[in-house]
Amino acid sequence: INESAQEAKIEKEIANIEEAWKDHALGVMKYKKDGVERGLILKPAEELKLELEDNMLNLQTVSSSRFVATFIDQVKKWEKALNIVAECLEVWFVVQRKWAYLESIFIGAEDIRMQLPEEAKRFDGIDKAFKKIMTDTAKNPNVVEACTTNDRLDTLNKISDRLDSCQKSLSDYLDTKRAAFPRFFFISDDELLSILGSSDPTAIQIHLLKLFDNVKSMTFGRNN
Repeated sequence: INESAQEAKIEKEIANIEEAWKDHALGVMKYKKDGVERGLILKPAEELKLELEDNMLNLQTVSSSRFVATFIDQVKKWEKALNIVAECLEVWFVVQRKWAYLESIFIGAEDIRMQLPEEAKRFDGIDKAFKKIMTDTAKNPNVVEACTTNDRLDTLNKISDRLDSCQKSLSDYLDTKRAAFPRFFFISDDELLSILGSSDPTAIQIHLLKLFDNVKSMTFGRNN
C-alpha cells in the first residue's frame, strides 16, 4: 500500500511539472532606444527562474526515491530539459545585455561605424542572428521549446563569444585613443564613446572637469 501511495505521489509530481511547462511562456517586449524601436528583447523572468529551481529540486528528490523505477525515463527527460532551460536562460539574458550595449554603439553611432568598419560589419551579423532568435521566440514563446529548439543554447553561446570579440576590439580601439591622449584615462568607456561617437567637438564640454583640473568649459570657434 505504501509503495502504491509513493508511486502515485511521484506520478502526480511529474504530471504537475509537465502541465506547468506546457503553458509557461517567455515574455517578449519591444526594445526602444531614444524613442526608436530597435528590436525585441526578453522581459525579466525572475518568477519563472524561481519555479524552475523548485521543479529541478523536486525532480532531484524524486529521482533519489526507491519508488521511482516506473517513472525513471520521464524523470530523466524532465531533468535534462529543465537543466537546459536553466542554462539557456542564463546565457540568453547575458547575451541580451551585451547585445543592447553594443547595439547602441555600432547601430546608433555612424561615426563609430566609420572608424571601426570591420567590427561594425561583424556586429551586423550578430545583430541579425539575435533578432531572428527573438522573432522566432515571439512566434513560439513556450519556454521549453524556445530553449531547446535549433540548438538554441549552443547558438547563444556562440553569439556570446562573438559579442565578447566585438567588445575586445572596441576596448582596444579606446585604448589607442587613450594612448594618444592620456587624459582620456580619467573618463569611462561610455563617456569616451560619447565623445568619439559624435561629430560635434563640443561634446567634450560635459567631461572637461574630469579631464582637466579647474576647467569647466571651453570656447569653441570656427577656423576660417
